[in-house]
Amino acid sequence: MKDYFEITITVDTNDGDYNTLVNTISKEDLDKIRPLIAAIKAFVPYITNINDYERVHFHNYPCGEFHPRENWGEKFPKEIYDFDQEVFDIFEELVPCISFHTIESVVVCPVQQQEILL
Repeated sequence: MKDYFEITITVDTNDGDYNTLVNTISKEDLDKIRPLIAAIKAFVPYITNINDYERVHFHNYPCGEFHPRENWGEKFPKEIYDFDQEVFDIFEELVPCISFHTIESVVVCPVQQQEILL
């Protein structure tokens, strides 16, 4: 498979509960999401003040049923990172679950010839 890559994404769903998924991605789509991945890597925790209570937010990609915690002032990924919706759509198709708060790792390698045994 020329111009395809294997992408492995690991997320933290609940402070130490990790999920990992391996997908195949085209070079074109990988090039589209690389800037988002770089922005996630460069994430800096931010502070919000809700009802005179300051909270530091460490989650670099809060999304899903339980995240972000809006009542604590936590932001959606689209508020943290400034990218087109298409970039978020491509990236979120590759994550291992629908509710998590932190991207722990993203690993990419060229797809090698594979032999399917079963």
